[in-house]
Amino acid sequence: MEREAYQYLVEHEDEEEDENEEDEVEKSDDEATGEDVDTDEDVLSISKKKLRKSASNSAENLILSYYNQGTTVATSTTATMYALISSIGETTIENLWLAIVGTSSLDSYYPDVYDKIQPLFNEEVYRLNPSSTSEKTADTTSLSVEKDYHLFLLRHWTLYDAFFYLSHVNSKLNLWTEEGRKRLHKLFAKMGVSLATAQQKWLYMDVTVKKQLPYIFNKYLPLYGLEGIVRDGFVRTYGYRGQLLAMECVEALTALLECDRAQVLNGDHPDDDRLIHQRIEDKERIWVSNFWMSWDALSTYGTQNKSTTKGNKGFDLLLEGLDHAKRIQQLIFRAGMSLLERRLVKNLRLYRLCVLNDGAIPDLLVFSNPLILSKLGTWLLENITELEFANNSTTLKPLVVASLDVPSDTYLVIGLAPKYPRGMSNSDAAKMLHKNGDATVTTRLNTFSVAFQQVALTLGAKVRIDSFDSSVIEIRRDDLSPFLERLTLSGLI
Repeated sequence: MEREAYQYLVEHEDEEEDENEEDEVEKSDDEATGEDVDTDEDVLSISKKKLRKSASNSAENLILSYYNQGTTVATSTTATMYALISSIGETTIENLWLAIVGTSSLDSYYPDVYDKIQPLFNEEVYRLNPSSTSEKTADTTSLSVEKDYHLFLLRHWTLYDAFFYLSHVNSKLNLWTEEGRKRLHKLFAKMGVSLATAQQKWLYMDVTVKKQLPYIFNKYLPLYGLEGIVRDGFVRTYGYRGQLLAMECVEALTALLECDRAQVLNGDHPDDDRLIHQRIEDKERIWVSNFWMSWDALSTYGTQNKSTTKGNKGFDLLLEGLDHAKRIQQLIFRAGMSLLERRLVKNLRLYRLCVLNDGAIPDLLVFSNPLILSKLGTWLLENITELEFANNSTTLKPLVVASLDVPSDTYLVIGLAPKYPRGMSNSDAAKMLHKNGDATVTTRLNTFSVAFQQVALTLGAKVRIDSFDSSVIEIRRDDLSPFLERLTLSGLI
């Protein structure tokens, strides 16, 4: 229906403009002759115009209602770009790798989108990948599909940490509780992997155990609801330097983008007495610097932009990003566990709310970055959803997370759509929605992208939207309470 309404508006837009011009001409002629007589043709024309304007209003209202439903991600932008490049014959390993990395970034938030596109990239890798018999050199940059594990940075950490710091595993086993951590230890025992072995660096772990992991995982992990851990992954070879998986590059690039590395890694804190506008300028400067650093990391061999890379190559920056990503993941999990243990996520009538103030969690300043705060919110949603389903509750509610940025006296506020348990099929999701009297569509739209703007407008609150996502806003500390109250009463959620 929406498509037809849009096409109708496009087709009749030019007609209405032409009619308006004709009306102006006729009006001028009538004024010049002093006559104002309606003929049968004029009456018929006026009737047609009224009918068309009524149809246009209906079409416009339908389109407006469609946009007011909320937002979601239906496909990968980089996959679309690669399809356009393919149409002009510019398919290269480098372009394919960029498309794969971009699409892989959707796996954490929109796994159904990634799962839909991943097989297409598999075929493209096999088509473009150079022969395995070709001579490898220091400059060889091949791309291949190999066996991978859906675990957090496994090849750059330990098996234990890769399990513990994956949101999917954490939520399925409730690792934020003592009982959940015992369950993880029991899982390793059942798989025949000692904790001593599991806590060894992956590089030095027993090769025999490594080779058996696919079989072990496929046999035992489904018993804990952890299907899909073993899967295909995209591997990029950087000459003699090493290899990286697409998912590892996503984590590295995101970490390089996220925030001031000195603040996250060293726990540095800015002077709270600085002027607010200076704090805002510092944040923008860091964003720009991090953007160019991530840009350089995307290049196979990097650039020599001294202001950001200091001569480091792209591969070196990615390795640096991986170390940064591990530290950020630890901060997120530590904060999330603290919030759940202390019951600081409030279950309101229409949505859940978590407000991070001074003393609420350690490392509060880190969560003044929208990417990191979004990760924390997603972690909370996944854990709460799994906990409720374990207790036979199928209520899905969205989540609002607000984090205080003391130096600028503002809150960073993020609205997140409800999440299904990972791995739930569309048919099961549809059954659950039908049981709850909801619509039959299985996509959960983010209504905050519309609600935040409308509530801020009616309230007259000073709000900053400085990202592509309008469900992420910055609001003054004093305006947060009335903003949330109005949001609850608005009927937009």
